[in-house]
Amino acid sequence: QSKRKPLKDLMTAIKRVLIVSLITMVIWASHFWGEQKSSLNNPNIFIDGSSVLNSEYYIKYLANYLDKEIFHLDPYIILDKMYEHPVIKGARVSYRYPNKIILEISERIPFARVNNGPDNMIMLDEDCFVIPNIEEVKNYSVPTLSKFNAEPKLYPIGEKALSVKINGTIKWLRSLNQKHPDLYHDISEVFLTNNDEINLVLAENPTKIMLGNKNTHHKIDLLKAFEKTIGNKKEITDFAYLDMRYNNQVVVKE
Repeated sequence: QSKRKPLKDLMTAIKRVLIVSLITMVIWASHFWGEQKSSLNNPNIFIDGSSVLNSEYYIKYLANYLDKEIFHLDPYIILDKMYEHPVIKGARVSYRYPNKIILEISERIPFARVNNGPDNMIMLDEDCFVIPNIEEVKNYSVPTLSKFNAEPKLYPIGEKALSVKINGTIKWLRSLNQKHPDLYHDISEVFLTNNDEINLVLAENPTKIMLGNKNTHHKIDLLKAFEKTIGNKKEITDFAYLDMRYNNQVVVKE
């Protein structure tokens, strides 16, 4: 009996330690789960690919329309809401355990603007989709399309412009930018005459380039060839205008 008593006391002590340890583990597990649940309901959102509008803008945009719990429950709801924004061209959502949401986006980049008055420019991307007149968008330096029909109903925000002439001009500008990006970036204004002849106004001086309404891309190639022939003596912006409406000729006025 004297030998069993220390053994009994030892077993009692071990049981007490195990009970205390179990209680401690339960408390810790409950606290840990509470933190994880809280972090899942309050995720950290990271935006990748934003350049036209900043990341904070999109996070606020989502927060204004969605509950935080939805962020974790359904990625398709996030995508649907992002695609509703007229600046968003494409988006993809992925999760990083435990509380990160990675939102990869591609935006509609301002490419040209339709002149509808100094305070009401209509911004378009290179696919002719209408971009909302947000402050950050206004600061983009892009060619202005003047003397086109600027009726608001032709430019539904987030959708493709309905003007046939605007669509054709944007397509023409996109082709020009692909082949001669330097010239595209030098253009301040594009306008059509009553005969649908394309006229360009360069930002510097400004120089006017009259292309006519036929073989305009070929005439741009002639213009670039002419630019090479004058070399370092002059630049095309040194001329008041360049008339390209004649076959294989460049008529200039200084």
